[in-house]
Amino acid sequence: MVFAANCSRHLPPNAEQLALGKPVTKQLKNDEVHSYTVNLDEGQFLSLSIEQHDVDVITKVFAPNGELLGEFDTPTSGRGAELIRIGAESSGDYRFDIYTLSAGAEPGRYTLQQTALRSITELDRKILSAVKLHQQADALRAKPETRGDSLPVYEKALNIWREVGSESDEANTLRAMGFAYQRLEDLEQAKLHFGRALDIWERIGDPRSAAFTHIIFGVISKKQNDYEAGLREDLKALPLWEQAGDVPEYAQNLVRIGNDYVKLQKREEAVSHFERALEASGKVESKGLKAFVLSQYGDAQAAFGNNRAARDFYQQSLALWESLKQDKAASSLKEKIDKLQS
Repeated sequence: MVFAANCSRHLPPNAEQLALGKPVTKQLKNDEVHSYTVNLDEGQFLSLSIEQHDVDVITKVFAPNGELLGEFDTPTSGRGAELIRIGAESSGDYRFDIYTLSAGAEPGRYTLQQTALRSITELDRKILSAVKLHQQADALRAKPETRGDSLPVYEKALNIWREVGSESDEANTLRAMGFAYQRLEDLEQAKLHFGRALDIWERIGDPRSAAFTHIIFGVISKKQNDYEAGLREDLKALPLWEQAGDVPEYAQNLVRIGNDYVKLQKREEAVSHFERALEASGKVESKGLKAFVLSQYGDAQAAFGNNRAARDFYQQSLALWESLKQDKAASSLKEKIDKLQS
């Protein structure tokens, strides 16, 4: 079995043939769509994994007749794995369109690989049913007028995940329910569902998802003006990013903590964490990450009245954004520099 692939918005007649079963790694920019096709027989189950490296991918799956079967997009902050599972109801070529809405300064990468291909089992049918329910609930959650209707649909998916014993999927659905409650401004129910998801991720050893959940708790606390509680959650996330080996998220989390200390008017602690963030950003080849850290450090120095230091960090950040041709970020920094000089 082979994939046919192309990396533009228009399918070329001579699409590259990719052997299924071998990981495929490609760079992805925010103006590209990477399309793959795989020929399946009726009654087959296919599972694909997309490992994201600094790019948050979205995948649309189309049946041989062109019908959209589903959209896959787990909130993974541009790193970690997306899992795509489909069942072939008819024989033919199934298409997978991979793209991103992230307007990143630098292209990210993804690695695509097959994780399962077999005749559909009864267990697979239950899994596919839960996947479909979750996607239906996501569509309802996306619209304010139907957001509340998403909850009982998520609950149906949740029951299936528990029946088949898929704890990671159960946690993902609990997190989605937490987002729904959060948007409905029922923060107690949101925290309850996020907490249940966190319990699972801690139990199964998923530090990335656990860290992300602590950050969500921090956002909720800060929205309620409890900045000490928000800081505690951000501090809990920090060693988890380190455990996951995610240096960019580790650096961004240090910035987040630094900003928490700025809000709490604790200058020494803020500066310490921004210095650590700068050090961490130097360990990865990402001008965008370093520019972000420098800009945020400049904001912190400005908040403490250290205009000369703020201007220095802004100018370093500006040079990086200009080298990346990020006009919007550069323009914002120029305004900040002019304001400090006036």
